[in-house]
Amino acid sequence: MTSYPRIAPILCFLAFVVLLPLASRAAETNDVAVYVVRGMNLTLKLSANGGIVGAIEGGREKNILGRTKLDGCVQVGETKSGKHFLSGEVGFTRTLRHLASGRTLTVVDRFTPAGESIRWEIEIVSAGEPWTTDIATELDYPATAATRFWTAWSDPERKAGEWRDPLVLLPLASTSWTFGGLTTRSDYTALPLATIAEPPDDSGLSLVFSPEDAILCGSRLTTTPSGAIRFSRVNYRLGGGRPVRFEMNLVAHEADWRGGLRWLTARYPKFFQPPNPRADAMAGCGAYSGDEGPIDVAKFKQMAFRINWKLSDDFPYMGMFIPPVTNVDEKWERSCDEKAPADKPSWTTSRRLNDYAHYMQTNGFYVLDYFNVTEFGKNMASPPMKPAGDPELWQDPRAFLQTQLPGAILIGGNATCYAASVVDSGDLAFQKFILEQADRHLRLIPDSSGICIDRLDWLARSNSKADDGVSWIGGKPARSLCVSWNNLLAKLGPKMHAGGKVIFVNPIYSRLDLLRQVDGLYSEQGNEGRPLNACALMGLDKPVLAWSYNETLHQPDPDSFFQRHLLLGVYPTAPYPWNNHCMTPAPAADQAFSDYGPLLDAMRGKKWVLAPHCVKTTTTGVKVNLFEVPGGYALPVTFGGKHEFADIVVRNLPGLVAVHCAARHPGNETAASLAPIFKDGALTLHVPLQRGCAMVLLRNRAENAF
Repeated sequence: MTSYPRIAPILCFLAFVVLLPLASRAAETNDVAVYVVRGMNLTLKLSANGGIVGAIEGGREKNILGRTKLDGCVQVGETKSGKHFLSGEVGFTRTLRHLASGRTLTVVDRFTPAGESIRWEIEIVSAGEPWTTDIATELDYPATAATRFWTAWSDPERKAGEWRDPLVLLPLASTSWTFGGLTTRSDYTALPLATIAEPPDDSGLSLVFSPEDAILCGSRLTTTPSGAIRFSRVNYRLGGGRPVRFEMNLVAHEADWRGGLRWLTARYPKFFQPPNPRADAMAGCGAYSGDEGPIDVAKFKQMAFRINWKLSDDFPYMGMFIPPVTNVDEKWERSCDEKAPADKPSWTTSRRLNDYAHYMQTNGFYVLDYFNVTEFGKNMASPPMKPAGDPELWQDPRAFLQTQLPGAILIGGNATCYAASVVDSGDLAFQKFILEQADRHLRLIPDSSGICIDRLDWLARSNSKADDGVSWIGGKPARSLCVSWNNLLAKLGPKMHAGGKVIFVNPIYSRLDLLRQVDGLYSEQGNEGRPLNACALMGLDKPVLAWSYNETLHQPDPDSFFQRHLLLGVYPTAPYPWNNHCMTPAPAADQAFSDYGPLLDAMRGKKWVLAPHCVKTTTTGVKVNLFEVPGGYALPVTFGGKHEFADIVVRNLPGLVAVHCAARHPGNETAASLAPIFKDGALTLHVPLQRGCAMVLLRNRAENAF
């Protein structure tokens, strides 16, 4: 079957700006429409002051208001406006004064038709000494009782406890979401967008923020029941004549949570597609084990196992993952802070690491070696032992950090695991140090599939001793560790990808803009609902693996455990020998993974299908999703409880008239053929369920391979 691409925006269209008859200056008010900007499916009405004062969405006129607001500032003088008939851009320039400080600044808002969206750009320039104030984008939407809202929330209900489905539209409420979240208890959005939907007339509107902007920590999305939406940006440096710029887009679409996502993934594909396409074939259940022994290959393939993120006990200390050895047989002492098999020696070599990676690769599995770019050392509160000029200085992490990488120190001493220090990866000397290790990894461990970088949670911090040219915190410059990360990955990513390797991350700090150079995610906190949801939504087109414990199988039961992973396209951690603080082999766990393994296998290489209303069910309680996979589609049907069948409708996809359909069920090795009905462009399926579940496979009839 032809692999059908995700529906993308049509780029060629005729868009224009209409200059409405101007009222007299004396009669003009801020809410009078002076300009109209027309896109394909959305029209914005703009006032003389550059605010949105109305919209026509899907042929329906709505009293939508919007504006750029800087906290504590008021306008001085009149707004200057201009239009460009060729591009359709309308621009507004305002002068504002900050009441508390008396500072002035210039704010420019530009609105431009841009395919399926209308682009809204902001530029702020202030002279004089650096300062800051909150910068907000505000929309006032005329919400009713029928209006619904969606964002890429960690938990739509903002409650503690069990997992909750993020793929639901809910009424607007008084809520606040940080962009990016640190813990399993915080409420955050992992993607920079807000969607409003009107199910009765099947219309929707999304405000989407660019992940290419530098979005500093503390930025927040807030909503109210009446329809007020505000995205506040904090700690941006104003002053010095340096412009601060942001880009957003308003997108009209159907009343579906997929609408805004569809536009976001099409506009910014480099944040969603793995830079190394090899990652798709690697997708499967994971492990975090230091065991280097042979495994039962057939058993683990039955469990859909594919990736071992090699446990962090092979390095001499945190940060020094591959020492400056001269050949593949040169030994170094491992840290040995983690439990390991009795026959594993206290030393290792590059050859030994590669031999294990080669064994796994030969048998259809993949090894990711441990990296960490935010922590360094071991027992760092101890005094240095070696002098700066010692040829083996690398063996002393305290002396090495203090003499070779002093600008990277963020929190010295015993600050984290391994009694290591916390470092800032924006330091140029530290970046050089990491890139040298990447070179050694490419050269000395060629059969390793790549690296998985741990502990992105430290990226929520800023370094007050450095300057990223963007941040202003506590009255002084600082460097956001998010900016540091993106700067390092812009160098590390191309190097690893050119060598055929992949980069996975443990995104304890979940936000899309950190993933430009990332091929896949392995969330250490994925056993919890919030990180599981966030990672699934960040990894729409990338492999996503989630931490699992034996106890997680009973939260609340094994079927629910696997079915939430199937619904979200996420692979759990498999019961692998010597797994470290995660799923370990046990008869019940082994059997459960063997039962669900073929269903998990069916979604390898998945890309979420985001076509309008592409899949739905009329069976109460059932949850469905749809993935494009090599050769066709995979459709998880989950949470059917005691239902024996579920009725599913698939639409708005090409080729549905010529598909062969079958269903895989947990614990059943044979796929059951289905008899679909195609009518009026929609495919209807009556799907038998076992344990409340099925994975429906859609393939071209000519292939007929399941």
